[in-house]
Amino acid sequence: MRGRGGGEGVRVRDHLANIRTLLAWLRAGLVLLGLGFVVARLQLLAGGDAAPIGLGIAAAGLLVVAAAGLRFLVQRRAIEGAVFEAHPGYDLLIAALAAAAGVAVFAFLATR
Repeated sequence: MRGRGGGEGVRVRDHLANIRTLLAWLRAGLVLLGLGFVVARLQLLAGGDAAPIGLGIAAAGLLVVAAAGLRFLVQRRAIEGAVFEAHPGYDLLIAALAAAAGVAVFAFLATR
């Protein structure tokens, strides 16, 4: 698909939307990092060993942050380019990582 036209205003709007999306994914990644810490800490207080679960959730958070940064750069290049091609793979990867962390949390809570 060729560039969308509309001038500088459309390009600026697209960049701002890309930044908002990056910030939303960064918030999700930070929440997962914090949640992983809490899960590991609660399990330690209860006398168990949830380090693998907590570390897995925190690792998913780090991966979400990394994938979000990569997605931001790819979208930035696409906005600046004359030809737009959608790349939903990065969005699906980030969503899958967040979902995997959610499943780990659910499994942790279900075994309590």
